[in-house]
Amino acid sequence: MSRMSCHINRRSLPLSIGLTLLASLTLVACSGPNHPQRVGDATARSITTTLQGHAQVDDGVIQLRSRGMVDVVVDSVGGDVEVIGNPNVEMTTVEVVRQANHGYLRGTEPYEALGLIDWSADLTPGPGPVETLSVKTVYTGPEVWFIRTHIRIETPDLDRVRVRTKRGSVTVRNNTGPVDIQTSEGDALVATAHPLRDANKIIVYEGDVDYRVPGGSTGDFDVQVIDGQIKTRIIAGQWRFSETHTEGEMIQGVLNGGQNPVIIRTTDGDIRISVVSNPLGYGPIRSEA
Repeated sequence: MSRMSCHINRRSLPLSIGLTLLASLTLVACSGPNHPQRVGDATARSITTTLQGHAQVDDGVIQLRSRGMVDVVVDSVGGDVEVIGNPNVEMTTVEVVRQANHGYLRGTEPYEALGLIDWSADLTPGPGPVETLSVKTVYTGPEVWFIRTHIRIETPDLDRVRVRTKRGSVTVRNNTGPVDIQTSEGDALVATAHPLRDANKIIVYEGDVDYRVPGGSTGDFDVQVIDGQIKTRIIAGQWRFSETHTEGEMIQGVLNGGQNPVIIRTTDGDIRISVVSNPLGYGPIRSEA
């Protein structure tokens, strides 16, 4: 089967002429065996994407053979981060989607920006039987606020998690160790079926925080929100308020007599703390699961 390819330099033509020629060439010269309607739809989507200044590349999945428990450390230039402990998988996997959102009429700049995003994933032995998976994304171009690198990590036995990102949400599911999360313009969700008894810290700017743990978890909680509410649902543990301030915008409490500090902060969002029998079984209204 022969293939025909077309190339047009959009930088060398006025925008209106370039888009017209692009549509014409795609429909006529590059149609091949494709149905004209499909080609037309694809062309329309391409033109719309270019006009909107959005570009995205899925770098696929890399597999790493971990020996046992894994700590995860993520330092991202920005974007969503999802870290999952799944005993049903055999390999540790990392998926990264690079994204540039420059906005309308920015031409090829989003596509060029994608080439300036680099990332790495390294699995190294730690002290004892624990290994550390380090994922880092770097952007060397201008206007970093337009850049996202969405990261998804899945590992059979997830221990500690540390995440630093911006302009994105952070999800941690089924961890056995502590979390240390900091993000902005996104939500943070920690939901695990394993009791957490270590120090935990979640700092969010402009987003909600959902902290869901089972009975047997402990903590000396120091929780504060600005322009939001704090909601607690403790049905699988003993909770004792030590101090509250300003209509529920600050709470200090102790869960099951624990002394391990649990610090949660957010602005322009709500904080939900749930100690329930099935922390992973939440629905759309998570605060009432």
